Amino acid sequence: MRNPKFFEQNEPAQMTQEALEKLYQETLEVAARQLSYRALSVSALRDKLLSHGYQEDAVDYALAYLQAHGFLDDLKYAESTVRSYKRRGYGALRIRQELRRRGVEGEEASEVMEDYEPDWEAMEALLEKRLHGDLSDRKEVNKAVAALQRRGFLWEDIRTALNRYGASLTEDFD
Repeated sequence: MRNPKFFEQNEPAQMTQEALEKLYQETLEVAARQLSYRALSVSALRDKLLSHGYQEDAVDYALAYLQAHGFLDDLKYAESTVRSYKRRGYGALRIRQELRRRGVEGEEASEVMEDYEPDWEAMEALLEKRLHGDLSDRKEVNKAVAALQRRGFLWEDIRTALNRYGASLTEDFD
């Protein structure tokens, strides 16, 4: 990103109309260029532009323009993030954490997580990899459960996956 030194020295109220238009246009171009590299949330793009010295008014203009024209959409970004992390074998807790880290919270995060269903095959594959069909070693079963928890799966989902895998859960698992 180009460092906008000229614009840092001048407040928007002191700038000519031409300089102000140039400021807004440059900020919009930089924002669009950032989105061409990779998708970002509104919050992440805003933080990035502000950290590079672009003025808040110009940043807000660029974000509003990009949203109005469909180039910046937190809901679509959140859906893409959920698909990506689910495909890589992560659970709901980890996906929510990643959405928060990427600046997607609130309505958008809740909306995309409403339809979330754990990837049962991925969970069972991890159990098979860890247990090799042997459920007799309690220590190994606990390690497999811990591995699923680290990947962000909820206990209810882990319990269901264990039942599907063939483990009969006793009271001491709770």
